[in-house]
Amino acid sequence: MIVQGSMKYTTSGRKRKTNAGRKIKPQQFVSQSVTKQVVKLDEIPSGKTTSYKPMADTSYKLEESKKFTVAPAYNKGAYQVIPRGDVEWIGK
Repeated sequence: MIVQGSMKYTTSGRKRKTNAGRKIKPQQFVSQSVTKQVVKLDEIPSGKTTSYKPMADTSYKLEESKKFTVAPAYNKGAYQVIPRGDVEWIGK
């Protein structure tokens, strides 16, 4: 891709800031201190084990939800929960 134009201006036409007048401060050398840490594997605590707990039984929710239906409320966009016996009156 060939880009033409000055590097002093952005692609939208605004002038870019330059670093021409700024001086860069030299960084000072700082030595790092290295420390060795020895950890014995016997001293590391492991996680506590817990007993297995099965999930709670939620099959009753599926049976109860079969008694209802979801439909738009009077053509307004919001939804409502309607009993199966009143499905004929949806939107009236």
